[in-house]
Amino acid sequence: MKSSALLLASLSLVFACGADPAPPSPAVPPLPEGASPVALCPVESMIDIYPGEYPNQPNGPQPLASACITARHDVILVLGCPNDDDTGAPSACQIARADIAVALMEAGYGDTFITTGGAVHNEWIEADTLRDLLVARGVEASRITTEPLAEHTDENLYFSTRIMETLGFASAVVVSDQPGHLVLTGLCDSNCCVDLGRLTVVDLPIASGRVSVGHYVRHPWARPNTDEECAHIRTPSKFMCTNLEQRRACKDDFQL
Repeated sequence: MKSSALLLASLSLVFACGADPAPPSPAVPPLPEGASPVALCPVESMIDIYPGEYPNQPNGPQPLASACITARHDVILVLGCPNDDDTGAPSACQIARADIAVALMEAGYGDTFITTGGAVHNEWIEADTLRDLLVARGVEASRITTEPLAEHTDENLYFSTRIMETLGFASAVVVSDQPGHLVLTGLCDSNCCVDLGRLTVVDLPIASGRVSVGHYVRHPWARPNTDEECAHIRTPSKFMCTNLEQRRACKDDFQL
């Protein structure tokens, strides 16, 4: 019996040695030179963050960011919204987003900006108006890059990520004045449509209290977005991925 057991063990070893080895896990490359290590902070799965059949208070306070995430990001990304239709003056949402972006800068979360948004609803380019609002609040114009093409949140994220790639940025704080915009639209557009990075909606402490933002990290440093997570948050009753099939940046043939 002992000799039979030894023979079986030897054969198993031979076959194991002759089998193709399992492919190694892809190594995460070093961050771009000068990029903040905040890009390497762990984040939870979307299944864990949004359990059940409904989104968790999309317009209320969001989970407080971990200590790791409450650090400098490479850039503050300000999402566009329309100017006043009649006069072209900055709208309430643009003013609110500029104020949030400056508060984040003053809290130490970043001092470089991308403003994003085209002339979607009228003749005024949203990115330019947001830039001017930041400059009026003391931000140096040289620290702001404008992205004037995007017509929806998916394109805001797509075009801005391409700018981040060019500038060697791995992480961003994504600014809106509405937590629901980030939870119900930005998160799904980023993670289950564009898929150039991962967006996690968190609250960051600022001087006035806390503010809901997107913690955004580019691939390959971001936690991969999985089909299981996207299937979970695309549950119709969650209302988190509406009209996703109509998003231009979701399409395989979408080009700059």
